[in-house]
Amino acid sequence: MGDQLKHKLMVVDDNPQNCELIKQFFEKNYDIEIAYGGEEAISKIYNFNPAVILLDIMMPRLTGDELVKMIKVWKPEIHVIMVSANISPEVKKECMLHGAFACITKPIDFQHLKETIENALKQ
Repeated sequence: MGDQLKHKLMVVDDNPQNCELIKQFFEKNYDIEIAYGGEEAISKIYNFNPAVILLDIMMPRLTGDELVKMIKVWKPEIHVIMVSANISPEVKKECMLHGAFACITKPIDFQHLKETIENALKQ
């Protein structure tokens, strides 16, 4: 019943464990959809229409830094938060240039991530 009030959060990560952890942490507060790769994300974004996407950078085939460009051109209103284990200053700069809201490093500090998502939703 109260689900209409929840913001939609999409997690795009090729590691199911990461997706599950994020889902468990946020499912009380957000309506969550998971995509295990860039191609899957594209079709799910269309149907799910998330407010925020947590986007892993290192994925096979379509990488997060490529996907963020596509998302921001296609749906600029979506806030994209990049997530990566080892994010170089160059990649971070490029993602931010292409419209990422923030870059978070793994292992994820969930409190920090929660604040980042809240900040994105306030924009």
